[in-house]
Amino acid sequence: MSFDLTFWHEMPAPDPQAALATYERLMDGVEGVVPPHPAVRRLHQDLLDRYGDLTEENEDAPWTAGIWANDECVAVGIAWSRRAEVAPELHAMASRRGLVTFDPQDRAVLT
Repeated sequence: MSFDLTFWHEMPAPDPQAALATYERLMDGVEGVVPPHPAVRRLHQDLLDRYGDLTEENEDAPWTAGIWANDECVAVGIAWSRRAEVAPELHAMASRRGLVTFDPQDRAVLT
């Protein structure tokens, strides 16, 4: 089981209903949902630098699957047992970059 978070740039931050619609389109692979933003790629690199990606050589990574990223968003699946440790840190990293953090489990925009 995983705890999923997705990050993208949108100003002002959307309400939860609009964020859910954006999230669903992003996860369906629709392009052009939100404008590409350099902070998205920087966050992706921050995550790789901090935790690495999920590989056989990196068994300590908190992910349940590889990090999914493009120029519009970054999506991660965090092992349920590590969500309390990792999710707040990821949200802080995204906030410093001016990105939206969306929690699809609770359909919430984290602030």
